[in-house]
Amino acid sequence: MNEMTVLLTSEYNDRGELWSRVIEGEETFLVRKSPITVIEETLLHLGSNFLGARRSAKYLLTPTRMHPISVNPQMGILLFPTKNMKCHCNIWFSLIHVKTTNPVGINQIEVLTSFGHTILIDMSLRAFNNKRQKAVQLQEAITNNLNCPLNFYVEPKKGFYISKSPKENNYSFEKK
Repeated sequence: MNEMTVLLTSEYNDRGELWSRVIEGEETFLVRKSPITVIEETLLHLGSNFLGARRSAKYLLTPTRMHPISVNPQMGILLFPTKNMKCHCNIWFSLIHVKTTNPVGINQIEVLTSFGHTILIDMSLRAFNNKRQKAVQLQEAITNNLNCPLNFYVEPKKGFYISKSPKENNYSFEKK
């Protein structure tokens, strides 16, 4: 996944194997992995993991279900699911590529994205906008935290002399 990734969703091949349909820029292609695996491997390449990204979202947001996932905060790549992540009809949208939404019918909307894509999904406009808003909140919290690093000030003191004798299990601390 990269900054051109618009969305990914599940798709079954002729043999019933779960793959991922990816829309990247103006192209679409299949990947022989589930969407969760694609996200997980992307996170691993960036020094994180899916569980950690979910825990971070839970920590930064109010209690909610189906958390958005920050894939690469420096590049603004943040995904949010439309349904439960284990549901075969779930779509992971990239927040930066969702432009507008239009209601089409009862519990059905069109999502207009970058590169001129239109995706018709079975979901209420309110539910979609709530998920999108959670993703915006997560992005804002991460951006704020990246811009405000934690500083620790330690007053200089004489310190400790720390040693361990070969016969002991613990270290001993002595003031200098």
